Amino acid sequence: MALPAHILEHFPAQIQRNSQGFDREGRVLPLGIGELDALLPGGGLPRASVVELSVMGGVSLGTSVALAACRAAGEEARASGGEAPWCAFIDPSTTLHGPGVQGARVDLGRLLVVRPPVEALGRTAIRLVESQAFSVIAVDTVGVPGAALNVGLAAWPRIVRRLAMAAGEAGSIVLLITDGEARRPLPLPVALRLELQRPRPDRLSVRIAKERRGRISQPRTIVWAKPRAKALPHRQLVPVAPAVSP
Repeated sequence: MALPAHILEHFPAQIQRNSQGFDREGRVLPLGIGELDALLPGGGLPRASVVELSVMGGVSLGTSVALAACRAAGEEARASGGEAPWCAFIDPSTTLHGPGVQGARVDLGRLLVVRPPVEALGRTAIRLVESQAFSVIAVDTVGVPGAALNVGLAAWPRIVRRLAMAAGEAGSIVLLITDGEARRPLPLPVALRLELQRPRPDRLSVRIAKERRGRISQPRTIVWAKPRAKALPHRQLVPVAPAVSP
């Protein structure tokens, strides 16, 4: 059985190592969502770092922000005349919704979905970031109702440190989606922790709970309209790497 350390052998041939790094143009990646960017330190997500999306009341908020980051990375590259970078979404619950991905206007030809078993989640995430092949890597530790992952976060401070080191070398953004109500023995050593909640269907509450320069904030509410998915083409939406076993 393949180990997470060998997962790169299964990647599509067109995914190449990004030897020059992604962190060349700016210190943050704006999401292109005006009100949300205005709340973020520096106007976007910090590059070359790990960002925790701590979600209350449903993981879909974390997924939406992660997909917005993937879309923004592609739009930024195209605006500067470059080739759109690859992004990755680690989806151990196999619940990433194809129409939602398309509705978020993510470049489907540049998104790799990886579906490892839960016990290999941390090692798979480290391997993906160390590959230096991806601009944005989303890691779902929550799942959805009916397919909850029950990932214990006790070991994740060590994993996050390794992710942070690898992201710093690659210039990548790692988005760690966590359950805001889950118990944890220690806070995760992330560069930025955003606490997300939806008080109303069309509103998003955002609190900066941790930031490396100490710029935290009280919860602030912005308008949040979920994009409408378009009709699906009759083809596979995203490349899916084979599931790996520990």
